Amino acid sequence: MTQPHTPLLVLSDAERTFFREQGYLIRKILDDVSVARYVAAVDEARRESGEAQRMSNLQFLQPGKAIRGIQDIICNEDILAVCRDLLGEGIIVDGASLFYADAGVDYRQGWHRDVLQVPDDQVDTRWFSEDYHYNYVQMNMPLTADGCLWIVPGSHRRQLDAQERAIFGNTEKMAPVEAPELSTGKQIVLQPGEAVFYNNYAVHRGWGGVLKDRRITIHLGFHSAQYPPTLHFGVLDHTEYSVEYLSSLAPCVREALRAHLVERARHPEVNVFHAYHQQFLKQEFKTT
Repeated sequence: MTQPHTPLLVLSDAERTFFREQGYLIRKILDDVSVARYVAAVDEARRESGEAQRMSNLQFLQPGKAIRGIQDIICNEDILAVCRDLLGEGIIVDGASLFYADAGVDYRQGWHRDVLQVPDDQVDTRWFSEDYHYNYVQMNMPLTADGCLWIVPGSHRRQLDAQERAIFGNTEKMAPVEAPELSTGKQIVLQPGEAVFYNNYAVHRGWGGVLKDRRITIHLGFHSAQYPPTLHFGVLDHTEYSVEYLSSLAPCVREALRAHLVERARHPEVNVFHAYHQQFLKQEFKTT
């Protein structure tokens, strides 16, 4: 008789508890050789495209914007194993950006939760509670040393506190860039090849000030097919994934995007949030 498959856990009970309560977790993912390979692929892609922007948010799984040499990061088994431990089985990629900035760029965001694309009257404050099952995890993995992510640990499980409300005002979305510091904010400093997995409903920001060194960071998002989607599922622009484009991809990347398409078809209710997100990208972020 065939025994049921029991997934092998890579995270300890303490690590899973830490992520659930604090909203983030750091793990080493890539060795130095792999980091160097991905950096070389980024540099080559920028040279070939004539890219001259000093800062960009590149959607590297989209046709016309693809960086073929880094796309297989979405198939990395260590990343997927962590996501399975955090979310459940059936991990689906849903979000892939390359954050790039030259030294000397002034990089500052306001504190926010990732509901920026949602109309104010559709933001449900129950999303920010201990009982809400948020079926999504984001990951930042730098290829250069990176201390640009700041997070307020545990804030994904509660409403804004008095200090946060004072700078957010009457919105749940984002505080002004020039707002005062949050005393509970924690800087996440990562070395090349380390990754931070985090709940993007936590209060967080990207903040480096004037960057002393070049920043190259891969940003990914994942969803579990085991549970219903939450509003962040639908970040990738699946409408661009033609048969011709998919057939041109490395096998593991192609299969990952096909799985995404299947999952999107199962959940047409997220189409409205997908539309909000695509509109938000065009209006709020300078992407290439």
